[in-house]
Amino acid sequence: MKKITLGLLLAMLILRGGSALAEETNQYDWGEKLQRGALNIVTSPVEIAVGIHNTTEGKNILIGWTFGLLKGLGNGFLRFGAGVVDLVTFPFNFPEEKKAPLIDPEYVWEKPGPQLV
Repeated sequence: MKKITLGLLLAMLILRGGSALAEETNQYDWGEKLQRGALNIVTSPVEIAVGIHNTTEGKNILIGWTFGLLKGLGNGFLRFGAGVVDLVTFPFNFPEEKKAPLIDPEYVWEKPGPQLV
């Protein structure tokens, strides 16, 4: 059952394409919100590596693997939670009518470290 669900999710993302990633608009539709939620859930563990990498570059490797790891875990949970909220509320106008992202950056690969909007 999990394989079928994952397969359907991946098929939806492929068929939907990267249009939401390429557009620079402030108005989102339900499909983009659904896609953003699914991608943020799947890519939330990447925040751990991003936290370690960015802290190591800014400080040193010891601080990167301690505080950077903790920062990455926290950011990963934040991104996962925002993805779950987007996935559950995609057909509704929550948190606002334009269905904007809950965290900034919208996706893990855009810039380091999520922040609540």
